[in-house]
Amino acid sequence: IILEMSALQTEKQVDISSTIKEAVWSLRDNGYMRLNLIEIGILTESEVAEMQEICMSEYYKFFTDKGIDPATIQIDLNGEMKTNPYFKQPKDSAMFKAMYGQKTKDGREYINTRAPANAMNCGMGAATSQKSTYYHPRLNELREKLRPLMTALYQSPVKRHLTRFGIKLPPAKDMQLHTDMSYIKDNRDGGGARPADDPVAYHPHDDKGRPQRLQFILGLNNSEAGWYGYEGAHQKYAEIGDGLDWPGKTKTIQTIPIKLMKTLGLNRVDIPTRFGEAVIWNCGLPHGNSACSKVPRLVLYVNYQADTEQTTADRIIGLGNQPTEKKSSFGLNFQHSK
Repeated sequence: IILEMSALQTEKQVDISSTIKEAVWSLRDNGYMRLNLIEIGILTESEVAEMQEICMSEYYKFFTDKGIDPATIQIDLNGEMKTNPYFKQPKDSAMFKAMYGQKTKDGREYINTRAPANAMNCGMGAATSQKSTYYHPRLNELREKLRPLMTALYQSPVKRHLTRFGIKLPPAKDMQLHTDMSYIKDNRDGGGARPADDPVAYHPHDDKGRPQRLQFILGLNNSEAGWYGYEGAHQKYAEIGDGLDWPGKTKTIQTIPIKLMKTLGLNRVDIPTRFGEAVIWNCGLPHGNSACSKVPRLVLYVNYQADTEQTTADRIIGLGNQPTEKKSSFGLNFQHSK
């Protein structure tokens, strides 16, 4: 792995070997790792700031395209948010319609919720998951700089998938504890090989003991809200499966009872969001994003999967509420048109 990481050395020839070793050991033993990508020279501070600017520009455009005054929806990513212009708006307001309004295929408008909430199918989720974001040339160019790191962590070639970003505004509670992985009884002792285009993982490790899927977020600001997970749970696939009574393959996230984590003697770990810091974890680790009470949280999602050669996805392949495209629906033509 350290030889693979030689491509990440900076011009100053900073020795990053010990930092990478510690992170890899944490991923192996604890199920997660954290790396300051600026300090070790993978990204520059200006590149992370550029990612932040692009994401917020995409986010604001979603709302201004729906007639919202841009001056009324600005978000300070560096200070405490005193008022929230997105939540608990009157039902006859332009913001309520922007957050929860939908159109049928024949053009009729409707409101898609009875109990408004910050979820993937509301304006907050839609604004961070626009196709222009997935295919944004510059965002994907910057994500490409992470390929050597992910090649080293998987110990194989990788495929870079198209991904979105995430924003969390106060007041917001912990995201429900979950995994992006299926618990299938036949996989109790191992997950086998998994195609790079399969959005579902079937075990924390493949038949060679390597991570079957790694998940990755990059902090684009500093916030007390962050990531939480249960340390060591990636080594408890069989026990968690027994506790869930082996629900089988899922097409969405698999919720995990916190009570089960306590029964297994597993402890929660919280990592606040930090500008330029990556949190990478094994898909078998039950996790979620943590409560946001003061400063908004902005993160970029990064998705590399093990493959037989170095590749890049040509369409969106999502899990649960994320969009999944057919090969001919957008593909590379969308990127070229931008």
